[in-house]
Amino acid sequence: MLRIISGEHKGRIIKSVTGRHTRPTTDKVKESLFNILQPKLPGAFVLDLFSGTGNLGLESLSRGAENVVFVERDRAALHVLYENCHALGYDEYSDILPYDFKRAITRLSEMNKSFDIVLMDPPYEHGLEVGAIQALDEGDLVKNDGIIVVEHLVLNALPQCIGKFSRYDLRKYGNTAISFYGKETCHQ
Repeated sequence: MLRIISGEHKGRIIKSVTGRHTRPTTDKVKESLFNILQPKLPGAFVLDLFSGTGNLGLESLSRGAENVVFVERDRAALHVLYENCHALGYDEYSDILPYDFKRAITRLSEMNKSFDIVLMDPPYEHGLEVGAIQALDEGDLVKNDGIIVVEHLVLNALPQCIGKFSRYDLRKYGNTAISFYGKETCHQ
């Protein structure tokens, strides 16, 4: 069962998709992540890549984000994502792109979009993290003071530097890790 942890819709249950295609972030990891992000959330423009049913993006909106662009290509997850946005009254504060991450990043770049926070929770077994960060860098989608937050397996260590982005924090929760990247000069 997924729920909003804090903010405007604290305690509200959101729908999820049954099966193994989506793997929602656990409440423990989500609560820790959003306690770190909270100072940056009010008024933020957020990109939720690999959004599944919207768990992370909806939490962002509940905590004061201005707008979230959700990117998800799985049809079952998309259906639930639309329902969740509507049930929480976030239709006008969210945009849903039913594409894979590469096509979505290209489209957003063509629209000259930029984001304060990018949330990424890709399928663990596909190794998409580095390629997605490189695409975000090439598309210039992250504001100069923006951040990229990547959930991944502890065993799948990500590089310190990816393009213009440098990891400035790494948190571990059991077998799950969260890497935080910002635009900084990379010193390896």
